[in-house]
Amino acid sequence: MKRYYTYHTLLKNALNSNKHYSLMKRVKHGIIVMCLIIFFSQALYSLLSEGRKSYRTLKKFYGLSDDKKRYNLIGEIYRCATKCNQIIPEKAHILFLSNTTNNQLNYDLFLNYYLYPRKLFWLNNLDPYPEVPPKIEDLDHKFLSTRNIEWVILRYPKEYGVNKVVQLESGKPIQSFNVDR
Repeated sequence: MKRYYTYHTLLKNALNSNKHYSLMKRVKHGIIVMCLIIFFSQALYSLLSEGRKSYRTLKKFYGLSDDKKRYNLIGEIYRCATKCNQIIPEKAHILFLSNTTNNQLNYDLFLNYYLYPRKLFWLNNLDPYPEVPPKIEDLDHKFLSTRNIEWVILRYPKEYGVNKVVQLESGKPIQSFNVDR
């Protein structure tokens, strides 16, 4: 009777012999050691490159005041927030109108954070960033009065060059302040 060996049985018989088993064990350990060497070399490279970046950033910001550091990190919105803090009283309710949605940083959150005791509102949830700066007189008077909004921040820096704070009384502008540099 003829015996037919399958690939599985041949491999099983080969692994049972001591010579092949020790060879397979060495190959397995070699592969594991190579994987560990690659992993740790990549980890060391990442650690060194991130350390270099951190050192450069530390050198760049060393000796700067906190305001200058924040301005370098956040940008123009920090300067706008500090000017608004000087102009707007702490218990005010503010309407924020802007078209700065395509920035990688969410400027609304920074402005909301730095203007904290003041309450910040957006025009509506459907279109919180109108493309064209609206006229103050055209704003919904009911919306302004129900939320007790007394101030409006208009931030349209790119196309229109509008960066101002407007004080309202019964929905009509009283004063206007430029928040440019």
